[in-house]
Amino acid sequence: MEPVILENEPSVAHLLSILRDRTTTTSEYVARTDTLASLVVATALRSAPFKEIEIETPLETAKVRRISEKEVIAVPILRAGLGMERAFLRLLPGASIYHIGMRRDETTFRPHYYYDSFPVDLSDKTVFMLDPMLATGGSAVSAAKKLIELKPNKVVYCGIIGAPDGMNKLRTTFPQIDIYLAALDKRLDENAYIRPGLGDAGDRYYGTL
Repeated sequence: MEPVILENEPSVAHLLSILRDRTTTTSEYVARTDTLASLVVATALRSAPFKEIEIETPLETAKVRRISEKEVIAVPILRAGLGMERAFLRLLPGASIYHIGMRRDETTFRPHYYYDSFPVDLSDKTVFMLDPMLATGGSAVSAAKKLIELKPNKVVYCGIIGAPDGMNKLRTTFPQIDIYLAALDKRLDENAYIRPGLGDAGDRYYGTL
């Protein structure tokens, strides 16, 4: 499927305007990121596994659609992806969470894997990768390679801001991955920062600028 970009939604545009603002405080940045991540993840749940069930309302029997939470896992890419974990769990508290650590070499811009908590098998699971910045695409592609080796049913990428380079790299390498972003920005600069961007998402979320 084509990547889903939400920046034309008024609520998303409003939240992005605050996250991009260099004067936004850490506490405000955290609160607005949590809200925006919820909007992105809620949209991305189109890709989640559903089942048709019958329930009893206070008035009658009703047929409903419900996400199979036990078949869903989230994988935040450390450290910035942790800023989207809370939003995901608010929507699907019954889902499992695993983590993967990727550190970017600031000279070569290549990702270096250093950790994961994955089980040995992800068959029949739908995996949501959480990472606010899709810049060069290196970390997302490296994480996706490790996940796909575990044979999940589906992999979905959820992010806040992407650059064309990163989005195209992820799409080209893994066309089967669904991509959901709040915004797709213009370009990467010579330091592989997304422009206009919002700075370093992890540093701003954790107040470590």
